[in-house]
Amino acid sequence: MKSLRSAFTGMPPGRASWHRSGRLLLLAGIAACASYGPASAQNALVTPQLIGRPDAPVSISISPRFAYSHQTNMAARRDVLVEAFEGWVRRNPDVKIQVVVQQGDDAVGRTKLVQDATAGRAPDAVMIEQIAYPVFYSLAQSFDPYLTQKEIADFFPGVLQGMKDPKSGEVKFLQFTSYTSGLWYRRDLVSAAPTTLEELRTEAKRLKDEKQFRYGLFALGGTEILQNHLLPHVTAAGGEIFNNGQPVFGEPKNKEALVKVLSYWKDVVKSGTAPAQITSASGTGDVTSRVAADEMPFILGGSFFSSGIIGTGKAENWAFAPMPQFAGAPRVQYQGGWSWAMFTKDKAKQALVADLLMEVYVGRDGMARWGKAGGYTPTRLSVMEEHTAFVNDRLANSFAQAVASATALPNNRYVASVDAALTNAFQQVVIGSATPEKAVDEAWATVQGQMR
Repeated sequence: MKSLRSAFTGMPPGRASWHRSGRLLLLAGIAACASYGPASAQNALVTPQLIGRPDAPVSISISPRFAYSHQTNMAARRDVLVEAFEGWVRRNPDVKIQVVVQQGDDAVGRTKLVQDATAGRAPDAVMIEQIAYPVFYSLAQSFDPYLTQKEIADFFPGVLQGMKDPKSGEVKFLQFTSYTSGLWYRRDLVSAAPTTLEELRTEAKRLKDEKQFRYGLFALGGTEILQNHLLPHVTAAGGEIFNNGQPVFGEPKNKEALVKVLSYWKDVVKSGTAPAQITSASGTGDVTSRVAADEMPFILGGSFFSSGIIGTGKAENWAFAPMPQFAGAPRVQYQGGWSWAMFTKDKAKQALVADLLMEVYVGRDGMARWGKAGGYTPTRLSVMEEHTAFVNDRLANSFAQAVASATALPNNRYVASVDAALTNAFQQVVIGSATPEKAVDEAWATVQGQMR
């Protein structure tokens, strides 16, 4: 595999330093001040809501998503987390971890977290998606005192860009999973992935006709239109959807690029290469069910389809490549993922929280274990280069090569409203109820109205 570190940072492959002298001093201070108390028999150090000894004198709190927690129903994920958590509390017997698992609507959860963090009652560490970073930059605490420069430099450049507060430059988030969008293709039918959208359209039509596929090209059209299709293609075509956090897609040059992208989809659907029904396809299951039925040779969509495609038993026929662009356009790749943010202002607890997160989720070994068990693309160069679970995994390498040069997905207060407006525009164009020009104008008017 091509060295990701050499390709994107100019640094030679090697192991990052694990010495955290500042953190160890703080941990030592806690150990010196805390009373261990009498030893008691522990049948289970890791329970759903509590990790560690119930009588441990120091308490920290974390709030992971359910599927990313040790409460998950997925045995492989649960096993690696239970083992990692148990190992950490055994090494820190004076600390117990209170666990509050996130469930329910993400938007509601974010609103409540903002209120709790502002009032100083948020959990010490909370899992947050990359697209929500801007809401919490000013509320989250810096991880800088607890990371070495080598550890910071070990993250993919685009990932690190999002992890840092744009105002202070401090690392406010520890991103431990990543995803990107690109082209899934039948490698048993084509020798190499199409690199342009024009080539993709031609090849998809050819294979559909020759092999009698139901579709030539499939995609999700019900959700995630913005990140899966519009952002990378509009940007590569020389336009912008956002500028400095403000929607700008209705301005002349940006509208021209957006109309070009929507016109592409109009033509692809009109030719019968892609179905108009993609407007109602909104979940990974909509893709994997069609993979299982061998209904198409190409899919435009996320690396997060991997577990579903693997589950069909047909993954050997599929490969993943970076997002194709219009002929002559530069490569543009976006990435997102899940991170940990720290809200406690207690320096001693910060040291414990940072050490725990690095041990379980974000450190090289922890990230490798979690990524392998959960099927996620790691965010650190060394994990991809040194852990055999990824070095020897064909799909994982493809995802990493795409993510390594990807920039962070836009994350501002208008993303949700722009996403909704442009998803509607895309759907109207695909079903033929509006021209690309009219659809963009209506979306622009809608967003402007919401900005007033």
